[in-house]
Amino acid sequence: MITDNGDIQESGKRELILAGALKVFSQKGFHGATVEEVAEVAGVGKGTVYLYFGSKTDLFVSVVEEKLKELKEIIVRRLENIEGARAKLAESIKSHWELFNRSREFIKVILSDLSGLERELDERTREARAGFIGVLESVIEEGIKSGEFKDVEPRMAAYAIEGAISFVAFENLLDEENSPSVPDVSPLVDFCLNGLCRRG
Repeated sequence: MITDNGDIQESGKRELILAGALKVFSQKGFHGATVEEVAEVAGVGKGTVYLYFGSKTDLFVSVVEEKLKELKEIIVRRLENIEGARAKLAESIKSHWELFNRSREFIKVILSDLSGLERELDERTREARAGFIGVLESVIEEGIKSGEFKDVEPRMAAYAIEGAISFVAFENLLDEENSPSVPDVSPLVDFCLNGLCRRG
């Protein structure tokens, strides 16, 4: 039987491995990285990595999956005390942007050579990504019902907004002179909101 303390220790070890994997994959890409390198950065044995993740592919996909889940959890938490669909959507966009800018290593992982991983990555992360899309979709539906937003197709609008945020974040990463600590996301927020809100 595993004690509560044991659960915490095991969870912490898994998080260490994921953090180490994020660092290694961002530097070397999926194909250039090895499980040995991840284990070394995480401060665990190679065998320990395989106790938690069945393969390097499983480890890579888990890194992406965990980040997407983290994004949803952050946004849901931040929206709890916000009133109005317009304010909620603005906060959702800002939170998404802030997470990407705090985790540039994650963006590098996404932009790395993923050849051969596309199918498994899509299948494994579909649910996690759908969770975030679902949050945006519910906010947009709320705005349509309240009259704050135009009568658009909520899911299509949610995917469009998510895609816009991701694209701008990727471009921002490629601009080496841009400081990740002071991103200005207001133009993107204004663009998304003005495309949804009724005039007058």
